[in-house]
Amino acid sequence: MSNRRIQAYQLDPYCLPLYGQRLIEASAGTGKTYTIALLYLRLLLGVGQKNAFSRPLSVEEILVVTFTEAATDELRSRIRHNIHQMRMACIRDGIGFDENSIFRILLSSIADKEVAAQWLLAAERQMDEAAIYTIHGFCQRMLVHNAFESGMLFEQSIIKDEHTIQKQACADFWRCNCYPLNYSISKVIVDEWSDPEALLAEIKPYLQGDIPTFINQSIEAQSIKQRHQTLIDTIKKVKALWLLNSASFIDLITDFAINKRSYSRRNLQGWVAAVTSWAQSATVDYKTPKELARFCQFELIDKTPTGQVPEHELFLAIDNLMQQSLTLRDIIISKAIIDVRQTIVKEKRRRGEIGFDDLLSHLDQALQAEGGERLSNTIRNCYPVVMVDEFQDTDPQQYRIFQRIYQGHNHCGLLFIGDPKQAIYAFRGADIFTYLKAKDQIESHYTLDTNWRSSPSMVAAINQLFSRATKPFLFEQIPFNTVDSASSNQHLAFIHKTAKLSALNFCYLDKEAVSTLDYQQTMAYQCASQICDWLKGGENGTTWLYRNDVKQPVTAADIMVLVRSRREAVMIREALSKFKISSVFLSNQESVFATDEARDLLWLLQAVLSPEKERTLRCALATRLIELSAQDIEQLNQDENQWELRVEEFANYLLIWQRHGILPALRSIMVNHRIAENLLMDNIDGERRLMDVMHLSELLQEAELQLESEHALVRWLAQQIDHPDPLVENQQIRLESDSHLVSISTIHKSKGLEFPIVWLPFACQISQQKLATFHDRDNFQTCLDLTQQEESVGLANEERLAEDLRLLYVSLTRSKYHCSVGIAPLIQGRPSGESSNTDLHQSALGYLLQNGQPGNATLLRDTLGALASENISITPVSDINLSPWYRKENTPVKLLARNFTGQIQNTWRVTSYSGLTYHDMYSDKFTASDISIEIAIQDLAPKMDVDAQGDSSLIQGEIAEWSVHTFPKGATAGTFLHYLLELLPFNQHPQESWLAEKLEQAGFSADWAPVLKMWLMNIFDTPLLSDSLSLSKITPDNQLNEMQFHLPIEKLLLPSALDRLTHQYDVLSKRCPPLSFEPVTGVLKGYIDLVFCWQDKFYLLDYKSNWLGENGLAYSQEAIQNAMIDHRYDLQYQLYTLAMHRYLRNRLPNYDYQKHFGGVIYLFLRGLDAKNPGYGIYHTIPPYAFINSLDELFNATNRGEQ
Repeated sequence: MSNRRIQAYQLDPYCLPLYGQRLIEASAGTGKTYTIALLYLRLLLGVGQKNAFSRPLSVEEILVVTFTEAATDELRSRIRHNIHQMRMACIRDGIGFDENSIFRILLSSIADKEVAAQWLLAAERQMDEAAIYTIHGFCQRMLVHNAFESGMLFEQSIIKDEHTIQKQACADFWRCNCYPLNYSISKVIVDEWSDPEALLAEIKPYLQGDIPTFINQSIEAQSIKQRHQTLIDTIKKVKALWLLNSASFIDLITDFAINKRSYSRRNLQGWVAAVTSWAQSATVDYKTPKELARFCQFELIDKTPTGQVPEHELFLAIDNLMQQSLTLRDIIISKAIIDVRQTIVKEKRRRGEIGFDDLLSHLDQALQAEGGERLSNTIRNCYPVVMVDEFQDTDPQQYRIFQRIYQGHNHCGLLFIGDPKQAIYAFRGADIFTYLKAKDQIESHYTLDTNWRSSPSMVAAINQLFSRATKPFLFEQIPFNTVDSASSNQHLAFIHKTAKLSALNFCYLDKEAVSTLDYQQTMAYQCASQICDWLKGGENGTTWLYRNDVKQPVTAADIMVLVRSRREAVMIREALSKFKISSVFLSNQESVFATDEARDLLWLLQAVLSPEKERTLRCALATRLIELSAQDIEQLNQDENQWELRVEEFANYLLIWQRHGILPALRSIMVNHRIAENLLMDNIDGERRLMDVMHLSELLQEAELQLESEHALVRWLAQQIDHPDPLVENQQIRLESDSHLVSISTIHKSKGLEFPIVWLPFACQISQQKLATFHDRDNFQTCLDLTQQEESVGLANEERLAEDLRLLYVSLTRSKYHCSVGIAPLIQGRPSGESSNTDLHQSALGYLLQNGQPGNATLLRDTLGALASENISITPVSDINLSPWYRKENTPVKLLARNFTGQIQNTWRVTSYSGLTYHDMYSDKFTASDISIEIAIQDLAPKMDVDAQGDSSLIQGEIAEWSVHTFPKGATAGTFLHYLLELLPFNQHPQESWLAEKLEQAGFSADWAPVLKMWLMNIFDTPLLSDSLSLSKITPDNQLNEMQFHLPIEKLLLPSALDRLTHQYDVLSKRCPPLSFEPVTGVLKGYIDLVFCWQDKFYLLDYKSNWLGENGLAYSQEAIQNAMIDHRYDLQYQLYTLAMHRYLRNRLPNYDYQKHFGGVIYLFLRGLDAKNPGYGIYHTIPPYAFINSLDELFNATNRGEQ
């Protein structure tokens, strides 16, 4: 790594040369976005005298590249605003603009303001075409627009999330490499990774970008099986040597001048016994007893300060064993990285897909391939100037791409803008060493030195803290330069109980040594307690934020708690909840299927599918959504009538689900049980839980479209709960409203944002490196040492600490007024004494305070004391008073509604046959306000069967005769029969075992299966109109089940007009009472049970499960006509005929109603009997004149009286 220092100049954005390569380092809060927008204006206008670009550029020629969609949106918005303001300044000649504004300053450089205004107007109108892209968006455009030069396939599709394909590739590796292994090797592997997904989690960072260089390992040298055998043989040799020689070890060791306190005869006897027991055991894995290390030659040398050291060939053999990597981790991880990467490439090529990171690698390869210079030239001509934002988050591929295009072409402009102190995204592939390499290669460096975000005290405190260490960011190439505070922020202040709080406060746990758990628990509650104190002060008028003499009381929305992980966020949320403080975790990327609400919904839906199963229903009623108490459920157990009402309630939800879908069913449950209201009564977590329920409902609705049945949807939900995937974007938990809530965020998520008050409770945490990943200090290559050699681990820990320092810098610079930080003499493991050194120096904050040197609690106490100043305070952890905070609700403003004097056309709605007939049949039972709800319920019953209003209980007493006439009645039975007739082929006899299974699923006794089988065969085989026609003779390609239709009602439909028309043409309608529905326009919808074609005629058929009597004779023509009249089935078939008439007229060439329409057939299923022809069957053909008149009635545009 080069240590040359290139002088950095303070940036003057009005004079910066806009050609050649430039590096601009912008510390936190110094106006990076402002600077980019200003430079963009200069490029548009061509101003800057000798430092201007050679000509004014259009918005399509200025390339701005950043790393996220949010950043591109912010830049586009800021640039659009600046262009508009600059145009206004040109038009008004600067009048109305502050003298120090960028617009007045740039205006002085413009010779012809009228021409400039026209140029800016064109730019403003073209902003949607402006070349402001993410790095992936830029690469995609270059590949697509230059397909021949880049070799990009035309038909490739972009996949946003490669996690699924990665899982598949890793599973393939696991199957090919681990399945064939014997039990002992498999157990070793499973002890390390429980499944392929656990392995994937470890290798995932290495599946994209450049493949790492493997250190101290030959990838092809051994197979997994060979490595296993080598390790087992090595261990067996040591065991054999031990058993051969261990008897003399105690005397051998004690005879020398070894430390007798450690190596006492008693200790040696215990150690020898433990190792001997291990040596005598079978060797099936690589585990060694901890006592074995006591006999390493190095350990014996260390414990023999003077005199001759005990020596033996076994000690050397143990030394050799302990220095070996006794694991398969290295060989499996290295092979997995290589194999999985190759599998992913092959699979994407097979599918014709490309990932976002492939866009970078494809363009990188295209620029280096033959024809790459031609492609580079094309890109330079398109974009003479490029500004790369957030350049500290670059990687080797990205830097190679821009260098390949622009290096050596100084007439173009390549401006890199970033801050190496904020390079915190290594886990996404960002590479600070690529930045350092670029910094070393670029000659012109500039810095921004004024902080426009924070108060002068906050700026001074951060300057003081980071100036303490010799190398505050560990690498000399990343210095810390102090910055000034903006004059506009001079009067920012945070006042609490009449005192101005220091900008930076260290909340100190004053003990000799503190464990990690103790530190976390103490600081979580200290953070919550202090926030509670501030919020109380905000409400009683003692805690304020001052800005330019304007004071604003502190609220929950002003406070942000920054953490490293979700686990830390949970600790803070739990602590805040103890004080009755609501909070929101802004970085929550957990899957919504991992929530309690997902499990509750699963139990609810299982109960909807099987309400007759008592245990399932009880589970649903006990969920936190419905939340019946144990006492309530016990009362239901004792009250059979109330229990039956619950069963019927959930059976009705199933009907809604089957007819209308999962979302209406869930909404019915939520409305009936006031779920939203009940959840929102929980002030701590209610809004979060309600958001999860609504999110899950959406996902269920989407999944329902892809699945074949309700049972399949419930199985799908159970599978998602068992295997939630937080990497799938639409599964990630959505944010609830953050008003009146304390915000919690990860440090990574907070970058680029600012908050009035920040709490950093766990700043002393020491993160751990699981794998020794580091960069070669000479060539910047990424290296991976899976053998965990000491030098490699040291380099990896150095890089870990360096990133922790950058994370600390980012977190501290988020605050405008104040930041509190939790600190303690943290120690990992058990303290060995009062004066023992802590591990604090391994953390970023400890490194800064102690300049990277180890120390004890006394050193920390003295260091903090010396750090205390006007801007930095040290406060000891105080006793916590769990006095909760209750937010005072704002006094509601009394609102007066304006009087409405207009007219509302409220006749438009979606109605149905049952909607037109319901009011007439049940007007004596319900008030007008009940009608809409009850119509919706009745519309779910199968075609208004009598059973839908009858007894729907599935539980019957002793059955005297098992027949079609004693088969259960009710909506559930009717729905079940319709379901079977829709599902079964008419030309096959159903299997009795299959029917028994379906009966039990629907909640009926399987004993009905023989009756049901004979009944269905009878339905299929009974002649309908003649001996030649029966359902069994209708082929599947000549039938359509559950045909849905929507009839527009274009004219206001009055019941009197429909009555007159039906009475004129239909004998059944003449016997019916007048219709009395509300006048309606809109749409009439319905479902026809069966449409079929027979001998070139089309028929409508409707199933009725109505119970009319105790035997087949009760289903005579007179009886079924009376039933038709009672339930206005006449109107039903008239409307269905009109729908069929319109359908055939539009779809059938040379359609003729009298020739092609065979009529309507109503089958009363319980009355069908091949021995009694005509019983249970009603057939009619409405006259053509009637249907034509009905068609005109629905289509009419005349609004006169009907």
